[in-house]
Parts: sequence; structure tokens; C-alpha cells
Amino acid sequence: MKTRKKQHRRLAAFIILVAIVAWVGGCTAGSSFGLSAMIPSKEKGSQTIEEHASGGGNNVDKGGTTTGYVPGENKGNDNGSNGQSGGQGGNTVTPGNGGSSGHTGEQGNGSKDGQGNPNHENKDPDDTGVNTGSGSKGNEHNGNNAGSENGKGQEGGKGGEKPVVTPPGTDEKRVALTFDDGPDLKYTPAILDILKEKGVKATFFVVGTQVEKYPDLMKRIEDEGHAIGNHTQSHKDLSKLGKSGILSQIDQADQAINDALGWTPTLFRAPYGAVSDTLKKVMKEQNRRMVGWTVDTRDWAGTPVAEMRAMIRKQTKPNGIILMHSFGGKHIRNTVDMLPGVIDDLQKLGYTMVTVDEIPE
Repeated sequence: MKTRKKQHRRLAAFIILVAIVAWVGGCTAGSSFGLSAMIPSKEKGSQTIEEHASGGGNNVDKGGTTTGYVPGENKGNDNGSNGQSGGQGGNTVTPGNGGSSGHTGEQGNGSKDGQGNPNHENKDPDDTGVNTGSGSKGNEHNGNNAGSENGKGQEGGKGGEKPVVTPPGTDEKRVALTFDDGPDLKYTPAILDILKEKGVKATFFVVGTQVEKYPDLMKRIEDEGHAIGNHTQSHKDLSKLGKSGILSQIDQADQAINDALGWTPTLFRAPYGAVSDTLKKVMKEQNRRMVGWTVDTRDWAGTPVAEMRAMIRKQTKPNGIILMHSFGGKHIRNTVDMLPGVIDDLQKLGYTMVTVDEIPE
């Protein structure tokens, strides 16, 4: 009898020992054998994985109990105040008092006061993971992802974008207005008045015989900041002349200009645009720049104002040179009438009017 009682005690002790071991093992595994395991939690801080993954509700555990963790990598800093969940895609964290800040561009379900400080590069603009309700998509953002009042993180500022730098000399379209054959007392002063009113500089290729007649007008051209070039003494076709004839035409005009202004120009334009190999050689020997044109208005032939304006709008390109005249017959009246509108047209097209020496050769 006594032997049976001892066996019963041993069996009871064994059962109790097994129960204790099972209870300890259950606690270690995170499972409770108490009555609370059989009763659904009604604490406000409790939330299931399914609820969290759906993006619904506010992902804050006010009671300090956290549930619903899905393994993943969270590179954000837990800097949230009272909890914000940003989180890497695939990482669903329900923090208690520490918010989990994820990579920039995603929107987590944080609290009103939650604020993260992410600094993460998201190479996949669609990487929003299960932790985004209506989360916005970010791509290589680097900024602050602050939890807003409704629990959605605000997209941080973009980082790493290089400012657009315009290469020097390409941010300005330049064009040169040029006037041949003057000066005179009728059209040249009218052209100068318009240029002065518009604040535009131009280039005057002058003829020696006209310079000798109107030295004071030459002085005005210089004083108002315009460039001056040699256009020969008497407007002869230099392509039909030998070297001595070419030099004579150039030298006489130089002398007239020097008498009026005290210096001689290096800019030169051949009458009619007629050029020969001999003329090119003379220009090189004298270190002069021979200037042509890219737009010929044919104003000397009486081209109507509207036609000249349309021609200039259509044919002008950056670093262009427009040919006009300030003397040479009654048709130059059209040039005077056209000039204000042409300046307006070119400025609307984005051009800056400069002197020829500011245009590349």
C-alpha cells in the first residue's frame, strides 16, 4: 500500500514537472497557456497583421503592445515621437513609443506627432511595400518624412539632382545690325535716333568720300557707342582691281576716318561683297577682318518694309549679320521705317543686338 502511494506521488510530481517544463517552453515561444490566450484582446493598441497590411487604420500602439511584425529590413531611424510607421517595403512594424522611419517617398501610418528622418535611396519607384495605405512613391529622395495628422508620411525633398548649367556663350542669341555707304545727313541721323531710342548698338561701314563730307556725324556714331568699319574710299568693285588699286581704296578711306576720329578701323567690308584672292591676301597682310553678311535685306532695291521684316525673322540665326544701308538712294526710307519693328521682332525672338566685333568670325 505504501509502495503504491509513493508511486502515485512520483507520478504526480512527474506530471507537475512536465507541466512546468511545457509552461516554460510556451513562454519562450511567445505562447501563453493562461486564460488570456483564449480571450480575444480588446486593448486599443492591439492590431493584427491583416489589419496592418491592408493599410487601414492608424498604425500606432497606444498601449505599448506591439503585434503584427513581418520580417524585413528597416533602414530608417527610430526617431518618431509617439510612433510613425514609414518603413522599408515589406516591413510592417507597429511601434509603441518609437516610430519607425522608412525610406523617403513612402507614406507610413504614423501618429500626429510622429516624425522620421530617413536618408535612403529607393531605386524602385514602385517599392511601396505592404506598409503603405495610399503611400506616395519616391525615387532617390533624400529629405524628411514627417508623419502628418492623418498618419500619412509626407514625401521628403528630392536630393541628388544636379542643377542645369548652361555653357558659357550659349545662353544668348546674338545678331549684328550693319549699315553701309554712309554717312549722310538724311537717313543716317534718323537711323541713329532709332538705335538710341531702342538702346541698340550697330556697325557702320562708311565710305571715305562721305566721311570727308560729314565728319561731325562720324563723331556722333562713335560717341553713341557704335562700331565703325572701312568700306573703301569710293565704293569700287575691288575684285576687279589689282593690289595697288585695292590698297589705294583702303588707305584713302582710312585717312578720312582718321582725320575725323583720330584712329583707323580694322573692320572692313568689300563693296557689293565682291572678293578676290588678292583682296583676301591684303586683308591678311594688314590683319584686318573682312565682314560679310548672313541676311541681305536688299533695301537699296526698294524691298517693301513688311517683306524685309519677314525676311529677317525667317533668315536670322544666332551670330547672324544683317545687311542694310544708311545712304544710297530714296529707297533707304524703307530701312528707316522698318528698323523699329525689326528690333522689336528680333528681341521677341530672344536676340541681343551687338556690334560685329562681338560676333565670332
